[in-house]
Order: sequence, then C-alpha cells, then structure tokens
Amino acid sequence: MENPVQEAPGLIHTLTQSTPSKQKAAINHYFIPIASFTHPFCATGSWSLDLPFTLPFIGFLTLNSRWATLKIYQWYKIMSPNIDLEVRSVTFNEENLKLYVDIHQHFRAWIIPFYDAGVYLTTVLQLAEGDESGPDSAITTTINSQRQRQLNTKLPSEKPYSYAAVADPDSDTSTTTSNGIPKKLYYITSQDDLYQTSEWIKFLLPWGVGYTLVVAWMFFATVQSIVGSFVLFPLTWGRERSLGGRGRI
Repeated sequence: MENPVQEAPGLIHTLTQSTPSKQKAAINHYFIPIASFTHPFCATGSWSLDLPFTLPFIGFLTLNSRWATLKIYQWYKIMSPNIDLEVRSVTFNEENLKLYVDIHQHFRAWIIPFYDAGVYLTTVLQLAEGDESGPDSAITTTINSQRQRQLNTKLPSEKPYSYAAVADPDSDTSTTTSNGIPKKLYYITSQDDLYQTSEWIKFLLPWGVGYTLVVAWMFFATVQSIVGSFVLFPLTWGRERSLGGRGRI
C-alpha cells in the first residue's frame, strides 16, 4: 500500500466480498508470507513450512501463515456468500505503523435460517515498510518512523470500490516518485480483529439472545462495582490515612 488510509477500504471489501481468485491475489500482494491473523474464534500465528515432499502437478509446496489466512477468508465467504460490510473510518498511526479500521458488517450463515449477525469491530493492521519488489521486502524491514500522526478519514459511501484494482498488483505500474526515488510501500505483517464481548457473542447466540445476556451481565457488574466501592470504601480510606496521602493505595 502506498497510501494505507485510502487503500485499506478497498482491500477489506475485496477480502470479504470478492471471488476466491481476487481474494488470493489481494492476500499475496498486501500480506507478507509470515503475516499472522487473529480473531476471537481462530488464529494462524506466524510461520512458514516447506513440505519435504512433492505434490502431483504442483511440485514443492511452501505453506505459511499467509496461506492459512487466505483459507480463513475463503471459508468465511463460503459460510456467508452475501456479506454487507461498511468501512466506517480509517486511522493511521504512522509512528507505530498501525492501521485501525472501524467496520460494521452483517454476517449471514446460509446454513442457519434467518441468521444475521450485525456486528461492529475494529481491525488492527500492523504494517511494515517495504518497496515495489513485493511483500518479501518488508519481512526484515526495521520499523523506524519520525513522528506520530493520526489520520481520521470518513469514507464516502457513494464511492465504488474496484475489487479488480485491489487484487491486481500491476494496475499501477509506477514504482518510483517523480524524482526517481523508489516509492515507500507498506505491507501487512499482522491482522487483529477486535470485538467487544457484546459483539462476538452474536455469532454464537444470534437473534439478540447473546447480546441481551451480555448487556444484562455488564449492567449487573456495573451495579456491583458501585455497591462494592461504597461498602469497601473504608479500606481505601484507611490505607490513604496510614500513608499520609503518599504512595499507592
């Protein structure tokens, strides 16, 4: 990615809503070979494995965590062929090379009648700097940025996303700036999908059942915290008095 904030929405839509071939092209173009994927229900870790034997018509095969991530996305698409997804905002922490993508999606499992999990999540993409030679160039890149800048961008809903452009690494053939300096590109080293408990429970207990139970428990825990703070306040008060207002309570 040359501009992570602008390119991330198209990438997310391609990975979740396009054909298997375009999913594969996007994964191979934007993710480094040992990129990891973490979700509340699955994780790949970061690894690479050369099989000690050859496969018919394929030859030697190298499996890695990027390949496992691709299979997760393909299974995700099989389970829910028609996914409604909105990228609500994108924030780039340039100092730490982290991209935060705020997403709302409707996951519909065709095998369960009337199943519709409308969830909110934040996807955190850890990036690394590389060059136009491809994702391998970012594997050993040292992350060393000069400043931190937050870029919050609301994406216009009317702007169409081109799955083909995201999946085709040759769609932009320019690999240098106007003065001949190679472009600085960003590649994904890890993806972490973050869900609140009230959100991921919707996958397990749909139709509002799980959400209601979790929210009820959260309110109960809040009331318990308030009551506990009053009942046990003498402990912290006495501790503060004994220390004369110094140190930790």
